Amino acid sequence: MDQRFKLPPQSKNLLTPPEEIANRLSCLIGYPFELTYKSRTDGSNIRKLVAQTLANSALPAGAPIDSYRIVPPKGKGVPKILLEYLDTYIVTTGASYNLQVWNRNPNIESVQVQYNDGSKLLANEVRFVFVKVDPVQNVVSGVAVLTPDYIVEKYGKFGKPTIKSQMIISSTARQAVLSQPHSILFYDDEVQIGSSDNQKNLSQYNIHQDPTPESLLPLSTIKEIVLEKILGRHIPPASTKTRGQTLEGMVARALGYSVSQGDLLAGGLPDIKNQALEVKLQDSPTVDLGLYSPEFEEPIKGCGNFTTQNMRYLIVLTNPDTYCIDGIVLCPGSRLGLHFTYVPEQSFKCQRSMPMDLFERHKGNSVFNP
Repeated sequence: MDQRFKLPPQSKNLLTPPEEIANRLSCLIGYPFELTYKSRTDGSNIRKLVAQTLANSALPAGAPIDSYRIVPPKGKGVPKILLEYLDTYIVTTGASYNLQVWNRNPNIESVQVQYNDGSKLLANEVRFVFVKVDPVQNVVSGVAVLTPDYIVEKYGKFGKPTIKSQMIISSTARQAVLSQPHSILFYDDEVQIGSSDNQKNLSQYNIHQDPTPESLLPLSTIKEIVLEKILGRHIPPASTKTRGQTLEGMVARALGYSVSQGDLLAGGLPDIKNQALEVKLQDSPTVDLGLYSPEFEEPIKGCGNFTTQNMRYLIVLTNPDTYCIDGIVLCPGSRLGLHFTYVPEQSFKCQRSMPMDLFERHKGNSVFNP
């Protein structure tokens, strides 16, 4: 495949519109394509054919090598035709087509390419090119260019694999947090939650009790508290687990709870369940999220209507030399992917079944989100 396709575009705005991608690939209808029935080989050959066809028209300028960063470790999950930010799939026969996307969740905003100017290419912006091959005639019989939003709207969200989740806060993303006013990256709750007056009640609650309307504080109130009582504090060097427990206790007491060492050892999700608040300490680029991640929306047991996406996250950024808290991230889980990158501890795939009728109905055509 043309080496140009391995670079991201110089700018997100230079990507060829998906409607035009579909138009340019219409010349493939009837093009000879003999299946080997080896999935890797056929998939690679389709990818090369699509890239070769797109190369016959104007392409986006590639980004200079020092103007961007591929965020997922080893580039896992980044689309193969990076210059046009698209992945290709071969469709043959059957009652349905099982779309498999490796190492990224197309449902979610998660940074894949970070440009030095602050712009980003996200996981839910990758374009999917499906090439239908007639195995009897050995020709391309149709092309469909689909967006993740279209697939989710028509056929439902991609399934969640059971895998331990992590999140990368790159040095660039970390610096962006520290450059915010008061060194805090903050997003408020998406709907009104709780009341600032509830702080006077918190000494009556245990941090592991279910959240209630009488205990919950708005994120805006928690922000004021952590800026006053947490930012700049020192967390002594120790194991990651011990430092995490120290931070959890520090935050809980700042909010107004009475906390014992036993409370901190009990664990659970979220750490301060009574506030639907997960507390994380970042002293390396990788933040462990455990079995639950905002990348996949799931209900939180014993946490009312909270899910992994509206649960609140407090992540403190510590200085590796002084062990002091230099910066803070405070937001609902749904906002984390806008700035940071979800990665799996090992390879995983998200799957979505789609009816073959989608491709049969548009036989002989190249279509975009039909």
